[in-house]
Amino acid sequence: MYNEVIKPQLTEYLYRKAYISKTPLSGAFEISPLCNMDCKMCYVRMTKQEMNKVGRQRTVDEWIEIAEQAKEMGTLFILLTGGEPFLQKDFKELYIKLYNMGFILSINTNATLITEKEVEWLKKHKPMKVNVTLYGDCNETYERLCNNPKGFDQATRGIKLLQDASIRVKINASMTPFNEDDLEGIYKFGEENNLVVQATSYMYPPIRKDESSVGVNNRFTAKEAADNYIKIRKLRMDEKKFDLFIQKLEEGINTDDELIDECMDIEDGEGMKCRAGASTYWISWDGKMMPCGMMTKPYYYPFEIGFKKAWENIVEDTQKIRLPLECSSCKKRESCRVCAAMCLAEEGDFNKKPSYVCEMTEELIEEVKRISQTIKK
Repeated sequence: MYNEVIKPQLTEYLYRKAYISKTPLSGAFEISPLCNMDCKMCYVRMTKQEMNKVGRQRTVDEWIEIAEQAKEMGTLFILLTGGEPFLQKDFKELYIKLYNMGFILSINTNATLITEKEVEWLKKHKPMKVNVTLYGDCNETYERLCNNPKGFDQATRGIKLLQDASIRVKINASMTPFNEDDLEGIYKFGEENNLVVQATSYMYPPIRKDESSVGVNNRFTAKEAADNYIKIRKLRMDEKKFDLFIQKLEEGINTDDELIDECMDIEDGEGMKCRAGASTYWISWDGKMMPCGMMTKPYYYPFEIGFKKAWENIVEDTQKIRLPLECSSCKKRESCRVCAAMCLAEEGDFNKKPSYVCEMTEELIEEVKRISQTIKK
């Protein structure tokens, strides 16, 4: 069975065709909000008691039924995420059933629960990739940020086991005031282990978990987020490429070629610019289909009304979403990369410009000017 990495050019072609035809090519199955860690900025993590108050997890049979309907509609790629998927006792059963259905699977995990036992069945049913969030470069950071004093050792052991089994691993890094000193260490770990690292300094407010958290999170100030945005690019690019990146950004052109999956811009205009709600979807642990995992609306219940109807409704509603007029006409639009999910998370409204993101962009532009002057000298 073919379940290996598809060449990027072919993947991009498939997504663009799906975007035009509004085919749900890719979806995320968020199987649980439960996690063995408790990261300060998480947008979904709940305790079992908290979860039981607001909903219930879907069973393997329910997920498989939805997957069968999704396959009929054209879904090829599925991301399995949480919470922490490997915390679920029936995760192996769900994964292998989806694999045997022909889906190309990816997994989001913190890797702390991955042992020889998990790797044994994964290497027989290889995912396209395993996305591991690395929260720091030492146990002390994991304790401070994630309340897990052994987290770094556990995560790196899991990564090593995956690599030894020739399973593709990608490192994600969520930078906050609690781990910013570990940024270089995370990239060094990636370099030493031949791993791609994708870091971000912007943290969405966790409105999925708490609707009252609009515009609030345990995150950087806007200036700190902008400064760390630059630090990340400098670590990821060689000197020549970084200088060109700064030069173009000063001209209002963002040449950063880091792929961000469905968050890549698809077209210009005032509406949703990404793949969300056009060729991709997210199904939450409590049974809601949404365009994007960072959004709380629009949503429908595919387990109740069927996948096809839920998807058609999502597509229709997504096409009606418009960015704030101030954003769509802003001269700093390319530097900003604002999206509908940011407006909703930062302001609670698609039609309000996200002030934190605006401030972050202003600070970014000022920092770019300063660096550019240094380069020219």
